[in-house]
Amino acid sequence: MVFRTIAAATRTLPQAMAISGFLVLALVTYTGFVLPGPYMHPWFKWISYINQLSYAFEALLVNQAHGTNYPCSNLVPPYPNLTGDTFICPVPGSVAGETFVNEDAWFETSYDYSYSHLWRNLGIILGFLFFFLFTYLLTSELNVNSSTGPDVLVFLRGRLPSTMAHTDLKLKGRVDIERPLVVSSAPIEGNVNEAALMQVDRETFSWRKVSLDVMIKGHSRRFLDNSCGWVKPGSLTALMGVSGAGKTTLLNALAQRMPSGVIQGELYVDGRPLPTSFNNDVGYVQQQDVHLETSTVREALRFSAMLRQPFDVPKSEKFASVEEIIHLLNMDDFADAVVGLPGKGLNVEQRKRLSIGVELAGKPALLLFLDEPTSGLDSQSSEAILALLRKLAAGGLSILCTIHQPSAMLFQRFDRLLLMARGGKVAYFGDIGENSETVLRYFGDRGPRRCADAENPAEYLLDAIGNTNTAKLDWPCLWDASAEAKAVSTELERMTKSFSAWRQGNGSDVVQARQRGAYSMSLLSQIPSVCVRVFQQYWQSPTYIASKFTLGVAGSLLIGFSFFQPGQSILGVQNAIFSILMVCAMFSSLVQQALLIMPKFIVQRTLYEVRERHSNMYSWSVLILANILAEIPYHVVLGVMTFAIFNYTVFGIRSSEDQGLVLLFFVYFYILAGTFAHMVVAPLPDATTAGRVVTILFWMMILFSGVFQTLIALPGFWIFMYRVSPMTYLVGGVAVSGLSGDAIICSQAELAVFQPPAGETCGAYMQPYLEQAAPGTLLNPDATASCSYCPLGYADQVLARSD
Repeated sequence: MVFRTIAAATRTLPQAMAISGFLVLALVTYTGFVLPGPYMHPWFKWISYINQLSYAFEALLVNQAHGTNYPCSNLVPPYPNLTGDTFICPVPGSVAGETFVNEDAWFETSYDYSYSHLWRNLGIILGFLFFFLFTYLLTSELNVNSSTGPDVLVFLRGRLPSTMAHTDLKLKGRVDIERPLVVSSAPIEGNVNEAALMQVDRETFSWRKVSLDVMIKGHSRRFLDNSCGWVKPGSLTALMGVSGAGKTTLLNALAQRMPSGVIQGELYVDGRPLPTSFNNDVGYVQQQDVHLETSTVREALRFSAMLRQPFDVPKSEKFASVEEIIHLLNMDDFADAVVGLPGKGLNVEQRKRLSIGVELAGKPALLLFLDEPTSGLDSQSSEAILALLRKLAAGGLSILCTIHQPSAMLFQRFDRLLLMARGGKVAYFGDIGENSETVLRYFGDRGPRRCADAENPAEYLLDAIGNTNTAKLDWPCLWDASAEAKAVSTELERMTKSFSAWRQGNGSDVVQARQRGAYSMSLLSQIPSVCVRVFQQYWQSPTYIASKFTLGVAGSLLIGFSFFQPGQSILGVQNAIFSILMVCAMFSSLVQQALLIMPKFIVQRTLYEVRERHSNMYSWSVLILANILAEIPYHVVLGVMTFAIFNYTVFGIRSSEDQGLVLLFFVYFYILAGTFAHMVVAPLPDATTAGRVVTILFWMMILFSGVFQTLIALPGFWIFMYRVSPMTYLVGGVAVSGLSGDAIICSQAELAVFQPPAGETCGAYMQPYLEQAAPGTLLNPDATASCSYCPLGYADQVLARSD
């Protein structure tokens, strides 16, 4: 109920996670075990009184241990045949002359836990339950965080264009952001500036007998069946078919983007095999407009231009081409707008224009693929996008796009049609003709009826090949037997033969000149561009960094002043070690923040897998490295701040060497948290799964760090976990740097008090034991009664227990 209340009271996930992470830290610290009640400072002791976990933990512990006596394995002094009260077990709560320790006495002496509190604690816990149930219901009712309104464009501060028109508000010389805006979706007028697009090679892309077989449950299933066709420069070709005919599948197969299956057939560029640079030479606009929500339109275009245009093109020229594309696609008014999310960012049409622009920024020299570019758009926006594609084709670009049930006006924008029937078979490939006369004549001559004058040609074609009333007509077979299909085969043969003759006359060296590396930029050149984008992502969405700093600084302050000057007693040294462990307890919250609050890496990975990997923009290793490098400056600063807070409150001023080591360990801790999150999430499908894995791994690292269970007490099977846990070395390194060499001064409760034999002093009685390298110190060697023995002498002896 506590965390439900926090979720209901906060407005965003970052707020809830930061508060929850700090609260968990406070509740665990003040259960009374990590920091015992007698050692709590008055400024934070009140937390234990309102901490429901402390009451639950005490009740469970005393109920389990009540009435239990544990035998002592190390009596002081360890002489044989001891009688009376001349010996004692060196554990708080023990009684001289007894060879066991009563658990009730030990808990009460060390932690102020008492069995008499059992039923009282149960009542308090039930009271907390009903209180937080009430607060949860109250905050759920009062916290209304929903808003509705028109789509808004969000601009970076100082980037609002002066030409932007507002619907009902005046800027009054003020800011910048979040206003309802009117942006024209009119089609582009004028001629296409080819320099802004690409150096078009005017080569024909063709394919012959392309088939695709995929294994499904042990059986091969054919999705494409002997598809043939071509896309010529300056033409706009439509790929159309009934639902499930394999339009997108064919588009992916032609673009070399099929994730699985066996592709058969031949793909050519001007009759020759595909070059190694094919992925760089084509653009592919996905049906889903996937973009980085924190980047601006101009930043997205520049990123594509920097990594996809050849390395020998100057940066200034790449950026100049971006400006020309912005003007070409009519994006001047929102070039500096943040992509954002639907409803608070670019609208659907603007996102589609950006998707096209991202591909054009790479200057695809051969072909542009588009998967249903009008999907989700209204008629006006669809017309604007098709007009844009028509202009691009007029500039010499070859365009192939899938489209689903276009209007008659949109259908007339295309030059050529590839119509697919069910089973991935071709029902028609050829010119559409003026007013669709060519394709309508083909189907009218063979079908049961002709297209009516007022009928949409696209709907007529889809009805002809998909309607159950015309199912008796096997359109793919009719196509294979038609003169038009034979003409297509003849043309494909001509393309191949012309290349063979050309190669014989010019040699293979010219063919090899067309080949180039997989990436346009070298790996070293990719790193700066990807790093800059990741840095911009963090800078333009500071919530994640703010929540990380809030948790790190607030958590360090809580721990530092909770364990403030723990003292030199045995339990004080143990408290100092637990304080280090509590800093490490922030590890889980820091990683969960990286995974759940702002899953930046997952967003970038999705963008990489969907678009950028297929375009050979940069390598996977560069993406990983850039994300790690982007967080290191924040981690270093946070490590320094944690060191300054924790070191001087818990350890005090020590030698420069010791303080330097503590500083390095804390910087390492935050870098470990960031890189650990990337390591876990990289192979997993989503942040939720990664969060579960992180929780398991975190508790294993903490449990086997040597604090809760020392190395010698671990079962042999689990010793390897002690060795591989990063927390083992982190806690050990900080503890040794901050505590090594300190003398122990036992508190009164830690002293082992017993009586010497009659007529002997404590020193004489203990001399044989002390000469055998006893670990502790006798405080009153001249006394003849109540010998006081401190079981340990130095902090290193406590540290040695954990190896």
